[in-house]
Amino acid sequence: MLTWARRRARRLAPFAWRDETIRKLRADKQQLLEQLGADTPSFLHHTMADRRINAHMSDRNYPDRGNLVARKLKSYAFAQSHGVRIPTMFGIWDRPEDIDWSSLPDEVVIKSNTGASTRGVFPLRRVDGAWSIVTTSTPIAAEDVVARLQSRHADHLIGGPFFAEELLGGGRGNRLPDEVRVAAFYGEIAHVVLRQVHDHGNTGTVKARRISIDGAALDGDEEHDGLEVPGNLDELVDVARRLSSCVPRPYVRVDLYDIAGEVVFGELTPRPGSPKLTADLDRRLGELWEEAEARVLNDVIDGGDYRMRFGPGPRELRVGDVEVFVPERGFDA
Repeated sequence: MLTWARRRARRLAPFAWRDETIRKLRADKQQLLEQLGADTPSFLHHTMADRRINAHMSDRNYPDRGNLVARKLKSYAFAQSHGVRIPTMFGIWDRPEDIDWSSLPDEVVIKSNTGASTRGVFPLRRVDGAWSIVTTSTPIAAEDVVARLQSRHADHLIGGPFFAEELLGGGRGNRLPDEVRVAAFYGEIAHVVLRQVHDHGNTGTVKARRISIDGAALDGDEEHDGLEVPGNLDELVDVARRLSSCVPRPYVRVDLYDIAGEVVFGELTPRPGSPKLTADLDRRLGELWEEAEARVLNDVIDGGDYRMRFGPGPRELRVGDVEVFVPERGFDA
């Protein structure tokens, strides 16, 4: 009887007008959401929001968990503690002008502890007492490298300390080793980007190819000359999966290298640039982001925190027998 009465009441003009208004408002809301893309998961939307949140945290002097992940020395210690090989280190200095050039081997990479892209990275080869960028034959004096590092440090584009490490692959053929960039969502792997740099610092010369975790081409990416799927792709993906599952963030890009069949750690990138994505891929990655964020929050609710979880292996970084970095003691601010 009550249900029948309600149905009869809704036919009255005031109730009918109310129901029609509600239906229209809901339809308008849905249309607006579709126009804004707000009802569709989006990787790009999440990355932009993450940057804005980081800016708010910076304004309030809160610790930036993303930047802690991005610090190269800490990420090296983190990877090493999980049994992943890192490049051999030859020296570490507080300031660029302190670099002891005479102690370095003929092939070396100078790096800053922080800095996006290649701003603080100089892959060098010594020839007849002079230095050159590995991918070119143009000489560059050690003083010029120091001056560039100093300038970028003064502009807050990079941060110290500064260190020297092995040039993976030895720079053979005037080239850098191919990068294996793995898109990881707290233990879930979306895809792998194979990347080849022909001219250091010149993004226009970069070749890239996106593949699935089983090596199949994605998004119409066809095979590129010289960009072959690594024979140890399964191992590379497994390493990225293990490392990302210990980084409590919805997304982190795990950069690795395949050096003569051995997996070598590169870096962790929590906030990549704006990659070119199809609408379908942007949505799929957005879904992975949201699912991963739910898992991160659940682990935090269960008593975890937002700090990187180191493995059981050694985390101290050394130059020869000398300990030069311990994560708990600094370079994290």
